[in-house]
Amino acid sequence: SILTLTVKEVWLCAVLSISVVLAFILFYNKIFAVTFDEDFAASSGVNTQLCNLLTAVMSAAVIVLAMKLAGSLLVSALIVFPALSAMRIFKSFRAVIIFSVIISVICAAIGIIISVLAGTPVGSTIVIADILAFGICYIAGKILYSGR
Repeated sequence: SILTLTVKEVWLCAVLSISVVLAFILFYNKIFAVTFDEDFAASSGVNTQLCNLLTAVMSAAVIVLAMKLAGSLLVSALIVFPALSAMRIFKSFRAVIIFSVIISVICAAIGIIISVLAGTPVGSTIVIADILAFGICYIAGKILYSGR
């Protein structure tokens, strides 16, 4: 549970989080190219093996952070739901990434607050907040794209 983290673990989470965000910002164009068309990226001179390794390492760091927060069984929900929510509303890669981060932070904060007030498990409460956010984004996406 996130409420049982030590000060050392909180600092480790902060450093890993900042490292992942900085790596993503620095290598955004290469990650984007490899994600959508690896062959084209390779022919453009991008080291696709290094990019894939960077993506795997960043994913592993996020999973390790999330396991401290919610436990191993809920990690997939914490990773998948924000991205799915963002894809319901936005169509560009950059907007989906930015909104995923924003919705993740908001749902985590709401989940922590509700879990403290209601005495529920933190990880499960955050996932419920993510599911509710997905429902809201799903409806918003339907409204936004219904006329198209």
